[in-house]
Amino acid sequence: MLSIADHSKRGGGGFPPDPPEDLVERCRKGDDEAWRQLVELFGQKVYSIAYHFTLKREDAEELAQEIFLKVFENLHRYDGSYPLAAWLVSLSRNLCIDRYRRRKREKSFRFVSDEAVAPLLTSEDDPAAEALKKERVKLLFWALSEIPEDLAEILVLRDLDGLAYEEIGRALELPDGTVKSRLFRARSEVARRIRERHEERRPGAFASIALAAGAVV
Repeated sequence: MLSIADHSKRGGGGFPPDPPEDLVERCRKGDDEAWRQLVELFGQKVYSIAYHFTLKREDAEELAQEIFLKVFENLHRYDGSYPLAAWLVSLSRNLCIDRYRRRKREKSFRFVSDEAVAPLLTSEDDPAAEALKKERVKLLFWALSEIPEDLAEILVLRDLDGLAYEEIGRALELPDGTVKSRLFRARSEVARRIRERHEERRPGAFASIALAAGAVV
């Protein structure tokens, strides 16, 4: 299996371009060049999903390797009835959710290290602004640990992984309306819990954080 470490440093976003029509068949036949193309096309997306469920680069790379191993083992089941990207994201998401549940979300989100937060931040010339944004990211992940799992995963896929509504719908096998309603509820719940947490610490000062969830994502 090829390493995806080099691809994990690239930017995220939506789905990568459509792969060549014969890519899957070439992969099934054991074509090493085809597998290299597959990893180049989807390595960053897989890593990005894995990272937001692990919050550690080493764990995300290990999980991404595990995902591609599953792709290798299950590619014969892909029938082409829907985009390869959606199939791969769905498989990635299922493995991440399994890991997510085994390790308990509280341990992943409640105690977020500076190392975990760093890849989610853009470089700031102002140390005070960077420190504030870092605290907002940590607060966001704490809030994610407090809301129902089906809401948290939608917010992660949309606001952290950058998937479009239709992409999330395909990956989770949900209609667009359900995706949008869950995302609305997730954002509302996160904002409410952040507001309550902030009011506990500094009564009356929530306005100064400018809805941390929205400022981060």
